[in-house]
Amino acid sequence: MSDLKVEKVDPASYLKFLGENPPQDPYSLPSFLDAYKTVLARDVEFLVIFKKETPIASCALSVGKRFSQPIVRLLPIRAYDGVHFRALGESKGQKQEFDRLMALQALEEFLSRSYSFYQLVFRPGFMDVRPFQWAGATVVPQYTYIVDLQNFSEEGYTKSLREMLRGAERAGLNAGTCSVSDLVSLHQLSYERHGRRPPVAQGRLQSLLEKLDEAGLLSITCIRNADAKIIAGIASLRSAEGSYFFVAGTDATSEKGASHLLYHEILRSEKDAGKSFVDLVGANTPTINLFKSSFGPRLEAYFRVWKANSLAARLASVLRKV
Repeated sequence: MSDLKVEKVDPASYLKFLGENPPQDPYSLPSFLDAYKTVLARDVEFLVIFKKETPIASCALSVGKRFSQPIVRLLPIRAYDGVHFRALGESKGQKQEFDRLMALQALEEFLSRSYSFYQLVFRPGFMDVRPFQWAGATVVPQYTYIVDLQNFSEEGYTKSLREMLRGAERAGLNAGTCSVSDLVSLHQLSYERHGRRPPVAQGRLQSLLEKLDEAGLLSITCIRNADAKIIAGIASLRSAEGSYFFVAGTDATSEKGASHLLYHEILRSEKDAGKSFVDLVGANTPTINLFKSSFGPRLEAYFRVWKANSLAARLASVLRKV
């Protein structure tokens, strides 16, 4: 790996790399990260992996401190982060895979040297996390459902889903849009109903979504009942190729079929808009799995990796304090 090096770079250098190698997802775009930095005061560092003097990969890290030591932590409600590689042009497949593997090994060594703890979540399709496993990091597989819109058809729906949609139509439910504040209120209600605390406070979540909306990354879809009351909604993050479910909520007294109609309308509108896919973001619990699988998606694995590189970080990791 003598010809590989990892360096911290300024935002302009990171933006240049992404401009030449557009990422599939929006989670690492400067406008997305700027919203988090502004609203949640999360510092972000940019890394580029060079082969000799040529940049071949980049990543953006949310950096904080614990026990006066720098750590890489996850941004709240950010589904994926990980590494973006450049298009390798005429390089042969085997050479590409070798370069990627060596670059990830160089990245892991840099993270272990520079931070007392790191955690990353690689996007679906990014399957080779062996360098992190070899270095002793914890590697946990997780799952999501992705709907390929080129082949999307209601024929792929389950019988029970089709019945729920017919019931929603009979009840007079209809799809539209709503304000950020309306969606945030639904989101808050969902957490309160389950006795849980939201990962981001209501006011800050509203500010975050407003900034993402201003940046052109957000799309909000909602369902209203026959009385025009908003009973379900989702904010999706949009990229050139597809969209990713981001923040959702339902009214505590929501009519049956509201969430089913919500998903159905988003899939249909994104297909009509010429998008390639919708990532439903999450298939890790039985109840969510049962609901999302009824839309005929494909199951995709992705990986969460973390590693404590100091005694204090290892103790804090055991106690879930890092």
